[in-house]
Amino acid sequence: MSATGEYAATIEEALLEGASIRRVIEMQLANSGDTLIVGAKVDLAAELTMKEVSTILLQAKRRVQEALPEAKIVYLEPDVWLDPDATPPTTSSIVMLGLD
Repeated sequence: MSATGEYAATIEEALLEGASIRRVIEMQLANSGDTLIVGAKVDLAAELTMKEVSTILLQAKRRVQEALPEAKIVYLEPDVWLDPDATPPTTSSIVMLGLD
């Protein structure tokens, strides 16, 4: 089996199994001999604490390695997904205007 296709689907399923990861934003896979290397950027809620983020990522890494024992190297990067098609807010909706 190559480092694509079924691997990617299995990894994404394992990552999304935890309710805290809302989306896999990006994923890169590579083979080095018998070792599968996984790199993924995952969407987490912006209000999580660093301790919560660390716990969520450790649990996700374990789920990936349980699903694919050949995934010996797993790098997960937390991020907050922004819809590229969403209209950004206007400056006036974010910044309070002065009266002077």
